[in-house]
Amino acid sequence: MLLVIFLVAAAGLAMQSGESSRRIAEPVIRFMLKDYGVEQKIASFIDNLRDQGRLDLVPARSSSTLALPCEYITVKKNYGWHWNSKTHKQEFSPGIYLEVNHNTAVKPILDGRVIEISSNEEGRQVLLEHNENFYSFYGGLDEVFVEEGKELVKDSLIGKTGNTLYFEIRNQDGPQDPTPLFE
Repeated sequence: MLLVIFLVAAAGLAMQSGESSRRIAEPVIRFMLKDYGVEQKIASFIDNLRDQGRLDLVPARSSSTLALPCEYITVKKNYGWHWNSKTHKQEFSPGIYLEVNHNTAVKPILDGRVIEISSNEEGRQVLLEHNENFYSFYGGLDEVFVEEGKELVKDSLIGKTGNTLYFEIRNQDGPQDPTPLFE
């Protein structure tokens, strides 16, 4: 989208700057509008904006509520973009880091099935599938008490933590912000 805005601005400037620039810009604009379907995409976008005000919204309701994965002391690092002072770069955290007491019990946020158990330098990790397109991920575990393929209910014990629990939720669109669960 940023590229389109840039191209439109550059084309507008070229059209205003003189006849020679206009001769170059016009064929490029026609090519973009015709061959890339930009005109149809813009029209569709505008129609969608108009339709948003006319939608009859139906409240969604579920009998399932998300539970906290564990008792925690504080949120050490939130979901989203952060400045890393070691690398001097912006980095994205797809989950949340919780400061916890050592050996804190970790439970699933919803009933689900263990999809994967793995490990990295921060500890053991467990990925649960709650339905077709909703997952939760638990990292920083010192101990894991489940096996791949095992069905879990909310009160099941996944494992026990070190001093930090990494928690992430995902759907078909990728990682989602779990912060509202901890407010």
